[in-house]
Amino acid sequence: MSIRVLVADADEVVRVGLRTILSRERGFLIVGESGDGRNTVGLVRTTRPDVCVVGTSLTGFGGLEVVRQVAALPGTGCRAVVLTGSTADDDFRTAMGGGAHAYLHKSVTPRLLRQSIRLVAAGAYALSPAAAGSLRDLLDGPPRHAPPEPRRPLSPRERQVAAMVAVGRTDREIACSTGVSVSAVKKTVSGCRRKVRAKNRVQLARWAWQSGLEPPSPGGP
Repeated sequence: MSIRVLVADADEVVRVGLRTILSRERGFLIVGESGDGRNTVGLVRTTRPDVCVVGTSLTGFGGLEVVRQVAALPGTGCRAVVLTGSTADDDFRTAMGGGAHAYLHKSVTPRLLRQSIRLVAAGAYALSPAAAGSLRDLLDGPPRHAPPEPRRPLSPRERQVAAMVAVGRTDREIACSTGVSVSAVKKTVSGCRRKVRAKNRVQLARWAWQSGLEPPSPGGP
Protein backbone atom coordinates (compact mmCIF):
# COMPACT_ATOMS: atom_id res chain seq x y z
CA MET A 1 0.00 0.00 0.00
CA SER A 2 1.13 3.56 -0.70
CA ILE A 3 2.36 5.81 2.10
CA ARG A 4 -0.10 8.69 2.48
CA VAL A 5 1.86 11.94 2.65
CA LEU A 6 0.81 15.49 3.50
CA VAL A 7 3.21 18.21 2.32
CA ALA A 8 3.40 21.46 4.31
CA ASP A 9 5.75 24.36 3.53
CA ALA A 10 5.23 28.10 3.09
CA ASP A 11 7.18 28.05 -0.19
CA GLU A 12 5.11 26.79 -3.12
CA VAL A 13 8.28 25.92 -5.02
CA VAL A 14 9.31 23.60 -2.17
CA ARG A 15 5.88 21.96 -2.18
CA VAL A 16 6.05 21.39 -5.93
CA GLY A 17 9.54 19.97 -5.55
CA LEU A 18 8.41 17.56 -2.84
CA ARG A 19 5.49 16.36 -4.94
CA THR A 20 7.85 15.80 -7.87
CA ILE A 21 10.40 13.90 -5.78
CA LEU A 22 7.79 11.61 -4.25
CA SER A 23 5.97 10.97 -7.54
CA ARG A 24 9.13 9.59 -9.16
CA GLU A 25 8.76 6.30 -7.29
CA ARG A 26 5.80 4.14 -6.55
CA GLY A 27 4.58 3.82 -3.01
CA PHE A 28 3.78 7.45 -2.17
CA LEU A 29 0.38 9.15 -2.33
CA ILE A 30 0.11 12.92 -1.77
CA VAL A 31 -3.16 13.46 0.10
CA GLY A 32 -2.86 17.23 0.55
CA GLU A 33 -0.63 20.25 0.86
CA SER A 34 -0.57 23.47 2.82
CA GLY A 35 1.48 26.58 3.42
CA ASP A 36 -0.18 27.48 6.72
CA GLY A 37 0.38 25.89 10.13
CA ARG A 38 -3.21 25.95 11.38
CA ASN A 39 -4.52 24.62 8.08
CA THR A 40 -1.91 21.84 8.17
CA VAL A 41 -3.19 20.55 11.51
CA GLY A 42 -6.73 20.64 10.15
CA LEU A 43 -5.69 18.67 7.07
CA VAL A 44 -4.03 16.03 9.24
CA ARG A 45 -7.39 15.57 10.99
CA THR A 46 -9.36 15.27 7.76
CA THR A 47 -6.97 13.47 5.38
CA ARG A 48 -5.31 11.24 8.03
CA PRO A 49 -1.89 10.93 6.35
CA ASP A 50 0.71 8.42 7.47
CA VAL A 51 3.45 11.05 7.28
CA CYS A 52 3.42 14.85 7.25
CA VAL A 53 6.50 16.51 5.74
CA VAL A 54 6.65 19.83 7.57
CA GLY A 55 8.73 22.88 6.72
CA THR A 56 9.62 25.15 9.62
CA SER A 57 8.64 28.37 7.81
CA LEU A 58 4.86 27.91 7.69
CA THR A 59 2.60 30.95 8.02
CA GLY A 60 0.15 31.26 10.90
CA PHE A 61 2.18 29.27 13.39
CA GLY A 62 5.44 27.58 12.53
CA GLY A 63 6.29 24.04 11.61
CA LEU A 64 7.65 23.13 15.04
CA GLU A 65 4.30 24.01 16.61
CA VAL A 66 2.60 21.91 13.92
CA VAL A 67 4.78 18.97 14.98
CA ARG A 68 3.72 19.38 18.60
CA GLN A 69 0.01 19.64 17.78
CA VAL A 70 0.05 16.75 15.31
CA ALA A 71 1.78 14.51 17.88
CA ALA A 72 -0.98 15.36 20.37
CA LEU A 73 -3.86 14.56 18.00
CA PRO A 74 -5.68 11.45 19.22
CA GLY A 75 -6.07 8.53 16.86
CA THR A 76 -4.47 9.96 13.71
CA GLY A 77 -1.20 8.00 13.81
CA CYS A 78 0.46 10.68 11.69
CA ARG A 79 4.25 10.97 12.05
CA ALA A 80 6.08 14.21 11.31
CA VAL A 81 9.15 14.65 9.11
CA VAL A 82 10.70 18.08 9.67
CA LEU A 83 12.39 19.56 6.60
CA THR A 84 14.39 22.64 7.54
CA GLY A 85 17.19 24.95 6.59
CA SER A 86 18.06 25.53 10.25
CA THR A 87 21.17 24.07 11.85
CA ALA A 88 20.33 25.36 15.35
CA ASP A 89 20.49 22.77 18.12
CA ASP A 90 17.50 24.42 19.82
CA ASP A 91 15.31 23.79 16.77
CA PHE A 92 16.45 20.18 16.70
CA ARG A 93 15.63 19.78 20.39
CA THR A 94 12.22 21.38 19.97
CA ALA A 95 11.30 19.29 16.94
CA MET A 96 12.35 15.91 18.32
CA GLY A 97 11.11 16.71 21.81
CA GLY A 98 7.78 17.81 20.33
CA GLY A 99 7.21 14.49 18.60
CA ALA A 100 8.98 14.55 15.21
CA HIS A 101 10.17 11.22 13.83
CA ALA A 102 12.67 12.74 11.39
CA TYR A 103 14.74 15.91 11.18
CA LEU A 104 16.16 16.56 7.73
CA HIS A 105 18.08 19.50 6.29
CA LYS A 106 16.73 20.92 3.03
CA SER A 107 19.99 19.91 1.35
CA VAL A 108 18.95 16.26 1.76
CA THR A 109 19.02 14.21 -1.45
CA PRO A 110 15.74 13.03 -2.98
CA ARG A 111 16.77 9.44 -2.38
CA LEU A 112 17.43 10.02 1.33
CA LEU A 113 14.17 11.95 1.68
CA ARG A 114 12.16 9.06 0.23
CA GLN A 115 14.08 6.56 2.34
CA SER A 116 13.48 8.64 5.48
CA ILE A 117 9.75 8.85 4.83
CA ARG A 118 9.61 5.07 4.43
CA LEU A 119 11.47 4.61 7.72
CA VAL A 120 9.18 7.01 9.53
CA ALA A 121 6.06 5.36 8.11
CA ALA A 122 7.38 2.06 9.50
CA GLY A 123 7.77 3.59 12.97
CA ALA A 124 11.52 4.32 12.92
CA TYR A 125 13.41 7.61 13.14
CA ALA A 126 15.56 9.37 10.55
CA LEU A 127 18.14 12.14 10.71
CA SER A 128 20.10 13.86 7.97
CA PRO A 129 23.90 13.94 8.47
CA ALA A 130 23.77 17.51 9.81
CA ALA A 131 21.08 16.59 12.34
CA ALA A 132 23.00 13.48 13.36
CA GLY A 133 25.88 15.77 14.23
CA SER A 134 23.56 17.85 16.42
CA LEU A 135 22.44 14.69 18.18
CA ARG A 136 26.04 13.68 18.87
CA ASP A 137 26.74 17.12 20.31
CA LEU A 138 23.69 16.91 22.55
CA LEU A 139 24.63 13.45 23.79
CA ASP A 140 28.27 14.41 24.36
CA GLY A 141 27.48 17.64 26.18
CA PRO A 142 25.78 18.23 29.51
CA PRO A 143 21.97 18.26 29.42
CA ARG A 144 20.56 21.78 29.20
CA HIS A 145 17.36 20.84 31.03
CA ALA A 146 17.23 18.40 33.90
CA PRO A 147 15.12 15.37 32.99
CA PRO A 148 12.24 14.41 35.26
CA GLU A 149 13.22 11.98 37.99
CA PRO A 150 12.06 8.44 37.15
CA ARG A 151 9.63 6.71 39.49
CA ARG A 152 12.27 4.02 40.01
CA PRO A 153 15.88 3.87 38.78
CA LEU A 154 16.36 2.25 35.39
CA SER A 155 18.41 -0.92 35.27
CA PRO A 156 21.59 -0.97 33.13
CA ARG A 157 19.70 -2.89 30.42
CA GLU A 158 16.83 -0.40 30.49
CA ARG A 159 19.24 2.52 30.17
CA GLN A 160 20.91 0.78 27.23
CA VAL A 161 17.59 0.22 25.49
CA ALA A 162 16.42 3.80 26.18
CA ALA A 163 19.63 5.12 24.61
CA MET A 164 19.02 3.03 21.49
CA VAL A 165 15.43 4.26 21.29
CA ALA A 166 16.80 7.81 21.43
CA VAL A 167 18.86 7.28 18.27
CA GLY A 168 15.94 5.80 16.38
CA ARG A 169 16.59 2.07 16.53
CA THR A 170 13.53 -0.11 16.03
CA ASP A 171 12.57 -2.91 18.42
CA ARG A 172 13.89 -5.45 15.95
CA GLU A 173 17.25 -3.65 15.62
CA ILE A 174 17.55 -3.43 19.42
CA ALA A 175 16.74 -7.14 19.71
CA CYS A 176 19.49 -8.01 17.21
CA SER A 177 22.00 -5.81 19.06
CA THR A 178 21.21 -7.14 22.52
CA GLY A 179 20.57 -10.79 21.65
CA VAL A 180 17.05 -10.95 23.07
CA SER A 181 13.63 -11.40 21.47
CA VAL A 182 11.57 -8.55 20.02
CA SER A 183 8.88 -9.21 22.63
CA ALA A 184 11.50 -8.85 25.39
CA VAL A 185 12.57 -5.50 23.92
CA LYS A 186 8.95 -4.30 23.80
CA LYS A 187 8.56 -5.27 27.44
CA THR A 188 11.74 -3.39 28.38
CA VAL A 189 10.65 -0.28 26.45
CA SER A 190 7.27 -0.36 28.22
CA GLY A 191 9.03 -0.66 31.56
CA CYS A 192 11.25 2.32 30.73
CA ARG A 193 8.24 4.40 29.72
CA ARG A 194 6.44 3.63 32.98
CA LYS A 195 9.46 4.53 35.07
CA VAL A 196 10.12 7.88 33.37
CA ARG A 197 6.42 8.73 32.88
CA ALA A 198 6.74 8.76 29.08
CA LYS A 199 3.42 8.55 27.24
CA ASN A 200 5.07 7.34 24.05
CA ARG A 201 8.37 6.38 22.45
CA VAL A 202 9.23 9.96 21.50
CA GLN A 203 8.94 11.13 25.10
CA LEU A 204 11.18 8.26 26.18
CA ALA A 205 13.73 9.37 23.58
CA ARG A 206 13.56 12.93 24.88
CA TRP A 207 14.15 11.72 28.44
CA ALA A 208 17.18 9.73 27.26
CA TRP A 209 18.63 12.79 25.45
CA GLN A 210 18.09 15.00 28.49
CA SER A 211 19.69 12.37 30.71
CA GLY A 212 22.78 12.18 28.49
CA LEU A 213 22.48 8.44 27.92
CA GLU A 214 25.18 7.16 25.60
CA PRO A 215 24.03 4.99 22.68
CA PRO A 216 26.05 1.82 22.05
CA SER A 217 28.85 1.99 19.53
CA PRO A 218 28.08 0.68 16.02
CA GLY A 219 28.22 -3.10 15.95
CA GLY A 220 28.17 -3.30 19.76
CA PRO A 221 25.33 -4.21 22.10
